Amino acid sequence: MLRIARVKELLRPPPEIAAKAAQSKHHLPLDVHRNTMKHLLRAFPLLCALVLTGPGAHAHSNETLSAPQAVALARKVVPKGKDGVGWGAAVHQALKRNGIAATQSNFCSVMAVIEQESTYTANPEVKGLGQMAEKEIARKLSALPLPTATQLGVSWFLSSKPTAKKSYLTLIRAAKTERDLDLVFRNISFFMFRELASTRLLNTGVLARRVDAVNPVSTLGSMQVSISYVIAEVEKARGRRLGMPAIWKLRDELYTREGGVNYGTRMLLGYRAGYASRIHVFADFNAGRYASRNAAFQHMVSELSGQKLALDGDLLLYDGASPRPEASATEKAVRRIRLGISDEDIRADLSWEKDYGFRDTPLYVRVAEAYAAKTGKMAPYAMIPQIRLESPKLSKHMTTERFARAVMRRYERCMAVK
Repeated sequence: MLRIARVKELLRPPPEIAAKAAQSKHHLPLDVHRNTMKHLLRAFPLLCALVLTGPGAHAHSNETLSAPQAVALARKVVPKGKDGVGWGAAVHQALKRNGIAATQSNFCSVMAVIEQESTYTANPEVKGLGQMAEKEIARKLSALPLPTATQLGVSWFLSSKPTAKKSYLTLIRAAKTERDLDLVFRNISFFMFRELASTRLLNTGVLARRVDAVNPVSTLGSMQVSISYVIAEVEKARGRRLGMPAIWKLRDELYTREGGVNYGTRMLLGYRAGYASRIHVFADFNAGRYASRNAAFQHMVSELSGQKLALDGDLLLYDGASPRPEASATEKAVRRIRLGISDEDIRADLSWEKDYGFRDTPLYVRVAEAYAAKTGKMAPYAMIPQIRLESPKLSKHMTTERFARAVMRRYERCMAVK
């Protein structure tokens, strides 16, 4: 919005030109034409910047790849023995299925994420997965509304059921892949409800989502797609809540190459972001849509309020997908800035943080204007969120920034292939 306003300001004729133009609607003096041209030339660099950085989310000047061209590119990118032909065809089909242009940039973006997340494996093996997930499963099972939902009860349950010789704890420790661990947890869930309640409860949408949220395998397959994202997408398309059997069917689909790539491609590229660099798209894939834009907003708020903020891209506090009523640190810091906006309107504008339209809210525009006025710099539109990642599947220190930069390097190598 600020760049558009600035372009309009530059394109507005100076007073002396406007005055002469008013004297004659059809025949302007030669000096007016010359001055108008100089005026337009002053605006040209900003016009170029506006075109290059917005408004599309993933606009790049690549020609569309045909299916054979995509496969040929994949064969050069995918390591030998990893079926480059199959992966290339799957990515090209996923782009087509999701209505996303099969440009080299989009194709390479998906391929880079697949390589980073799974090295082209539909159901990747994770070393020491069972041992890492053991405590996490016990902690999450304790949150279920069942009689065994105490720490002592869960420990006993895992070590003795379904049989002492072949207990769930033994199966968890033996798990090598995400699907191994996922299937053990599904079995645990079904057994607990069968023995202690009723399996029919698992078909109710609200409870099914709650039980699935306890599953330690929350990102799946070759692109490590968030299962909560996939469930939300399918529920929106079907117009109803999904029961547990339908959710488990989605999980099975994500462990296939085609399913994982289809939903992963949609999660990565299926939204409008307006970033000038792909690195912020990759950061969003890891941290959540618009996290990069929101982190830049937090940076501006921190500068204006003097309050140090975590640049994590979350402007509100959440319980699952629902905002909590209490104010976040970011919301409190915004209130300290004199913007002429009520607390109610601040909350209303912040509620757009997961949407492209947040950049057009009065709150965003005024914060950006205040930042530019105070610092003399153009308001930043995107910054990589500073998040340290915690997961049973991660055996080493990982951050959103490290993830995004690693994917960016793979993307650039793919883009360099002719």
